[in-house]
Amino acid sequence: MGEYEFVVDAMLGDLAKWLRILGRSTYYDPHAPDEALVEIAEREGAVLATRDRELYEKASGRGVEAVYLAGLGLAEALRLIGARYGVRLGIDFSDTRCPLCNGRLRRASRSEVEGRVPPGVLERRKPVFVCVSCGHLYWPGSHLKRMKAFLKGLQSGGNAFSAPRSRA
Repeated sequence: MGEYEFVVDAMLGDLAKWLRILGRSTYYDPHAPDEALVEIAEREGAVLATRDRELYEKASGRGVEAVYLAGLGLAEALRLIGARYGVRLGIDFSDTRCPLCNGRLRRASRSEVEGRVPPGVLERRKPVFVCVSCGHLYWPGSHLKRMKAFLKGLQSGGNAFSAPRSRA
């Protein structure tokens, strides 16, 4: 397996963010042409996720593992990918990736983030994580609770509520 486990087409940006949050290295460039997506998936041994029938057929015809997600919402797509490719539908900060750029996250020191996060985050001794690639900061808060509730709903087979929008 190469650098990426998944290659996601332009129509599935939310899926790309969620796969990264779930710890899966995911290539996503909304401007990449179809041929580039197939080439990257082929080179990396990655799964190509798409809503585009033509792209799906092109990838499959070249022996690239592809999953066709037309007609599926985010919840159904995550559930299908979780079942088919063993993606654990839970957040683990030890392997979560930056939803913006796919970079790895590392725990940041207090001095490193002072003045860059709301004071309450440091007062409540919340851990802060920084992306080693783009420098974006993340910390657990109410958004994380909504994300975990969404994932718990997926695990139980529910789809009664929508995914929280990413702050990223």
